[in-house]
Amino acid sequence: MAAESFSESLEPLLHDDRYQADTVLETDTYAAGTTTYSEYPTRVVENEDLWVYLEGHIYDIEEQSLESELLTAGEHVLTADGTSQYLTDWLLETDGEFLLVAYDKTSGRIGLLNDLLGRLPMYYYHDDETFLFSRELRYIIDALETQEFDPVGVAQCLLFGYSLGKRTLMRRVTRLRPGTRLTFDPDDGVITRTTLHRFDFDQKTAADRSRTQNAAELADRFETACENRAGYGSRDVISLSGGLDSRSVLAGYHVTDTPAIAATMDSDNYVPPSDVDIAEKLSRTFDIDWELYQIGPPKGEDLDMLVKTKNGQIGLLTSFILEFFRKLRADHGSGITYVTGDGGDKALPDLTPTRSIASERQLVDYVIEENSILDLEDVAQLTGLSETEIRRSVRDRIRAYPERDHESKYVHFLLYERGVNFLFEGEDRNRLFFWSTTPFYSIDFFRYAMNCPADQKARYGLYREFLEELAPAAAEHVHPDYRAPVASTRHALAAHVDDLLSRHPRLFETVLPIIRSVNGLETGSTVDSDTIGCIRNQIDQCNAVDDVLSIEDVETFLDSYSERERASIYRVFAITSVVDDIHSSQSVLESRQNTIFG
Repeated sequence: MAAESFSESLEPLLHDDRYQADTVLETDTYAAGTTTYSEYPTRVVENEDLWVYLEGHIYDIEEQSLESELLTAGEHVLTADGTSQYLTDWLLETDGEFLLVAYDKTSGRIGLLNDLLGRLPMYYYHDDETFLFSRELRYIIDALETQEFDPVGVAQCLLFGYSLGKRTLMRRVTRLRPGTRLTFDPDDGVITRTTLHRFDFDQKTAADRSRTQNAAELADRFETACENRAGYGSRDVISLSGGLDSRSVLAGYHVTDTPAIAATMDSDNYVPPSDVDIAEKLSRTFDIDWELYQIGPPKGEDLDMLVKTKNGQIGLLTSFILEFFRKLRADHGSGITYVTGDGGDKALPDLTPTRSIASERQLVDYVIEENSILDLEDVAQLTGLSETEIRRSVRDRIRAYPERDHESKYVHFLLYERGVNFLFEGEDRNRLFFWSTTPFYSIDFFRYAMNCPADQKARYGLYREFLEELAPAAAEHVHPDYRAPVASTRHALAAHVDDLLSRHPRLFETVLPIIRSVNGLETGSTVDSDTIGCIRNQIDQCNAVDDVLSIEDVETFLDSYSERERASIYRVFAITSVVDDIHSSQSVLESRQNTIFG
């Protein structure tokens, strides 16, 4: 690719006027570039033999040692004999969210390495003539002469909100899996992919310790994770809600005397009132500066931004949060570190199925029942694939997991599919504004937490003791799900009832509306007719939608929109919006920048 055309290819990724494009590597064979704002963490180190690019942060290596560490890691990434034990050990000992790219100046080999959890989404494409890789899927889509959607990837994305494993929405465009080394040799055009480590959730090495002992270990590791992540930006801002995860972060910063402020969203449509009330009380308890931001419904420009940057991989229903990010950035700049409680809902609760799973078929049924956004029947009609084909794609993915028992395989699904392929994409959306991180995915904390047995985690048992060990005051405040303090007998009883209900689905469906109403969790689920009209306009103007979805069945689906869940309609909306944006000279959302999507 010519230098001028490569530079031009970066321009669509300049998402606002803070961004600039830079070519960081240019040889006869390769060109590599970045599109970032000035505060975004990247660095290049090199010697006479090796060039290494790092994106993201490594939190537990001193600055004076980092350059040497990166060059050594880069050398091992490019080692031709395929030895990988050094890299495996290095990843297991390294706390960070990063992508490393290494280039051998003599051989021309190039290699990629991501962290153990794959915290920064990465994609690549390879054929006989081309090797493309990018942090943004859209760059690869735009670079290809034909944009061919993967029917199975689309079906999975409609079903769950995300595709599974290495699949994306596009044929032959692959997601780099966590803890992976990928090398490309220009001499033979061959890619070599090595999985360096994959978690096996059958293993529970902390099962021989009491819940109290494990809670103390976790609190200690969590405090270290908070300290390690602090101070990289101009200011640490804790995203504070009323839930347990964000209050844990607040407590971790408080007990380690780590400076920070807290920020909370307020919205009549998207935030339960209890969240704001509890967040305010927590901020007073821990004597932290607290800012409240009122946000309204999103506009077309917000949905359009998510389509262009995340390409249907996170739901358009989350677009309301962009106003919060813009206001936060306006007040504090792009140099802040935005610290969330993401991952707390994965590391500390019991993730095992709430009913006995006796066979692989039952496990596939359970995965679909518990995680689907659209009904399997609807997905089959919309995509033209059979229900059997879609179920088989889920089964085949589950079969690739290392665990032996079905309960642990389900935990693997929640972490490696919903976590890596969906929730991490949401965190990456935050990084369009400022660096975003969470102590819950500190590798030292996460590894220990996932080695604690399910019976200790059940009914918030381990979480409660973890909070009490970390900061008793955090456990004394109300948990909004149960309207009771975490440390109280009432909370333990409510958690027990919740556990019983989850094991008896019919009873749960009966009482769920009552629970939501009592707890103030009803935030509205209807979709306005303007949104339906927008989807119909996309179908009418973009013939390519018919290549991806059955137009007739989409129309039928939309005809019954008043009877459908809001999330299911917006899942279809995400797919039609991506297709329209790729194939239309002006997409419908581009023409409706100021339209309110309530």
